[in-house]
Parts: sequence; structure tokens; C-alpha cells
Amino acid sequence: MTRADEGAIAGYRERFAQIMVEAGMPRMAARVYAALLVTDSGRLSAAELAEQLEVGASAISGAVKYLVQVRLVERGREPGTRHDYCRIHEHTWSHFISQSDPMLVRVQDGAGEGTAILGPDTPAGQRLEETRRFFAFMREEIRQSMAKWSRLQAAGRDAG
Repeated sequence: MTRADEGAIAGYRERFAQIMVEAGMPRMAARVYAALLVTDSGRLSAAELAEQLEVGASAISGAVKYLVQVRLVERGREPGTRHDYCRIHEHTWSHFISQSDPMLVRVQDGAGEGTAILGPDTPAGQRLEETRRFFAFMREEIRQSMAKWSRLQAAGRDAG
């Protein structure tokens, strides 16, 4: 790879990280995620991430902790070594979306509880009921979309 290629990749990595920041991801987590995303292996050690991003180990540690918590990456260890690495989940976004149902259930149920307490005929109760219905709708749409995505992925593997 030439220096120009490395520069183009680094520039892209930072532009993609900025997109993730604008979508609500913390800045350092977005930079780490983008670095993993543009690496062929999808896997880098904390030291490699710190070197690429020109930041300290503590910044990498906090970012990785966040990314693990939201299930976009996982930590691992090379067998027989003490070196940890960070890896993007295979099928990262479909994995992320399919893991969101428990939180969606909590919002849906919480809104339903609020509707019951405030009453469905009050303005606040109506807003909460709309929230409950929206999250019920989204959960079903996500379930159907994930099933469709799985079929598309399988068809792509069969064709390839």
C-alpha cells in the first residue's frame, strides 16, 4: 500500500467516524469503530488502535468499553498470549439491530404503564399510548426486516 493509499484510507476513516458522531456515537468510539471497519481483518489490538488514531491507551479503553456495551464490537484474546484485541461483530449492523428488541420492549412496556397511570383520554396518556403503539410497530417491522435480510443474505451466499 502506498502512502497515498494510507492517506486516503485515513481520511475516509475520519469522515466515516464523523458520520457516526453526527448519528449520536461518542467521538472516540466512532473513530475506533471506523478504524476497525476499514481494516481488512476487522480486528486490531488496543496498541494498534492507539497508534493509528494517535491517542492514548485510556482513550482507546473507554471507546472500546462503549462499543462492547452497545454490542458493535467484542473483545478477545489471542490464544496463548496476553494481547487483547477488539473485533467488529460479523454482520455488525444486523447483529446490533437484532439485539435491540429488549430495549424496545422496555420502552413499549414503560409507555403502556404511563398510559395506564395517566389515563388514555389525557393528552399525556395519548402521547404515551402513541409511543407504545409506535414501539410495538417498530418491533414487528424490525422482526420482519431481519427475517427478510436473512433470506437475502442466504440467497447471496447460495449465488456466490
